[in-house]
Amino acid sequence: MRFDSVVFLAFFVVAWSVWRLLPLRAAKFGTLALSLAFYGWWRWEYLALILFSAVVDYWAAARIDASEDKATRMRWLLVSLVSNLGLLAFFKYTPLIVRTVLMLDAPPEPTPGWVDDWIVPVGISFYTFQTLSYTIDVHRGTLKPCRTFVDFFLFVSFFPQLVAGPILRASELLPQLEQRAALSWPRVQIGLYRVVSGLFWKIVVADGLAVSVERIYSPARAAGASTLDAWLATACFGGQIYADFAGYSGIAIGLAHLMGLRFPENFRYPYIAASLSEFWKRWHISLSQWLRDYLYIPLGGNRHGKLRTYANLLVTMLLGGLWHGASWSFLAWGAIHGAGLAVEKALGLEGRNQVGHWPLAGARDFGVRCLRIVLVWALVHTAWVYFRAADFGTANALVAHMWLDPLRGAWGGASILLDSPQLLFLLPVVLAHAAQCGHEWLGVKKTGPMRVVLAGVYLALLLLVDRGEGSPFLYFQF
Repeated sequence: MRFDSVVFLAFFVVAWSVWRLLPLRAAKFGTLALSLAFYGWWRWEYLALILFSAVVDYWAAARIDASEDKATRMRWLLVSLVSNLGLLAFFKYTPLIVRTVLMLDAPPEPTPGWVDDWIVPVGISFYTFQTLSYTIDVHRGTLKPCRTFVDFFLFVSFFPQLVAGPILRASELLPQLEQRAALSWPRVQIGLYRVVSGLFWKIVVADGLAVSVERIYSPARAAGASTLDAWLATACFGGQIYADFAGYSGIAIGLAHLMGLRFPENFRYPYIAASLSEFWKRWHISLSQWLRDYLYIPLGGNRHGKLRTYANLLVTMLLGGLWHGASWSFLAWGAIHGAGLAVEKALGLEGRNQVGHWPLAGARDFGVRCLRIVLVWALVHTAWVYFRAADFGTANALVAHMWLDPLRGAWGGASILLDSPQLLFLLPVVLAHAAQCGHEWLGVKKTGPMRVVLAGVYLALLLLVDRGEGSPFLYFQF
């Protein structure tokens, strides 16, 4: 059941009516049942997994809170960690382990058919991190355990963010389930705008750019691609994955607004980041904050010297890469970001600590900032090659075309993408980030009338664009 389908529209009308019109207790039970039906739409048998995670973490957190003995509290935390991470590892990484072991043989053994047919449960990476954060917070003493299992299970399985985030913390959603907030007209307006804009980013921009990406990223085309084509296709993928995932997050946030709930922002125009650390304050914010709070800081953060800090950054991003999928190319993607963050920190180039209004301090500041944005963009997009390519051979070929061919004077043939009308779908990505620069650098305000005009443009384009088959949201596979 996709957010951009008529079936989901009917489903949401029912879900909204249940949540807003029934007495609160009945509304919780009804919304929980509908959320489970939403998840079971893909494969109903995987409902047992999300139920198992919820039961284990609800019970473990209660046992942790009830005990003052440190050893007992740690044992129950380990029950939660081993249960959740064990399930995640089994379902997500079994094919990678099997293929890696088979490759060690000489000659390599053929991959069994069951490995190729292996299915990863939808959203398992997201709800696993969500339930783990709850147990860890209770163990740390920063959160009291949920009073009822229904509330906790609703927090875990709430349908707008269940399969692709944002990754919610219990402290963000559980208090909102205690008493329904009044549904004001401004909140409805914001919700509708976020849903419409999210659909635009997915259906028009992301699906439109996918065509250009596929033309170059197919293994048959990558080897003979020109430098310009490699860069254009990678820029298109950067736009595609941003539009796809930010679009999904926007829809989820908008649906929550329409139901009277608030979700945290997950994207803040990441391609205007002037450092990698700033990029991760703007890209998939709920994941980067989770990795910071539950992995990087527990590893020691920056509290044990420079070398340990660099190692912690690298380990965090390597595991963040593997979180995305069972492939060594995701590990390479994480390694690029981890190494980049470490080098950036060693050189003192992290940039400002906060994301927000950042006025210009003159022409020199403008030039330096633009140069840094270009360099960060180039590094991020080089890493995207390993994220998107089907295998290391394809990724290495494209990276060689992008960086080594110009140095050798071997630019390749003429571009096959310049005459592609799909390149126009990059324009909204560029314009949106340019407008954000105006907001942050020059103080240009975003107003309600501007959102109304944009919503009208989005709706018109949604109606005009021939979507064809469409495609699932990219992050459904993670």
